[in-house]
Amino acid sequence: MIKLNKGMWASLTLVATISAAAPAHAETPPIAAGFRVGTLGIGAEGTIGVNDYINVRVPFNLFSYSDSRNEDGIDYDGKLKLQSFGAQVDVHPFKGSFFLSAGLFANGNKLKLHASDPTGEEEYDIGDATYVSDTSDPLDLNARMKFNSVAPYAGLGWGNPILGDRNLYFRLEIGAYFQGAGKIDMKATGSAKNQDDDSASFKVDGDTPEAMLFQANLEQERSDLEGDIKDFKIYPAISLAIGYRFKL
Repeated sequence: MIKLNKGMWASLTLVATISAAAPAHAETPPIAAGFRVGTLGIGAEGTIGVNDYINVRVPFNLFSYSDSRNEDGIDYDGKLKLQSFGAQVDVHPFKGSFFLSAGLFANGNKLKLHASDPTGEEEYDIGDATYVSDTSDPLDLNARMKFNSVAPYAGLGWGNPILGDRNLYFRLEIGAYFQGAGKIDMKATGSAKNQDDDSASFKVDGDTPEAMLFQANLEQERSDLEGDIKDFKIYPAISLAIGYRFKL
């Protein structure tokens, strides 16, 4: 469940501000609701018509995916979790299908990586050294990647959830999700051996010279991983939606 962090508060404030600025009508404003799927995950959206040119849309997205991948010579088990909630203002300049959109999202996207080898046979290239796990106290690596908690959004698309002769609507949207450069926290526990100098096993989170060298190499590994994901600071946001117009 998404907590009410500063990104969600910003999104809710945007909705409240736009709604308050809309002219008062005696009649209930037109609304629509739909399901969506795209690069941000699977979710739903609600739309309120402010006038013939402007709609306010509230989408949320969820998705989880697990896979194994090699990063810098280490085989990780990874879990990607996409989670976002936002508010968008859609401007239909011609009162038709085409629209321009901008908004704010509470961004919960994150990635977890884990690597461990109880057999002592797998080599770990960490920084400038190569290590193997101690079978009596296996080396355990954990990394967690997070992005900015608030992500601005800008895009365009086709499909008007409010204006239309039929109850059913379709929408295609292409945009950019500005989530910032990812930050990685990386920790290691257990014991390992340095293959480069054939040293004895040592606790990787200890205070011995071998452990201090390992921690320096681990910091280099963390920095390299951050460099590998820097291209994701602007995430492509493409979505398709199908929904229902409520004729109130």
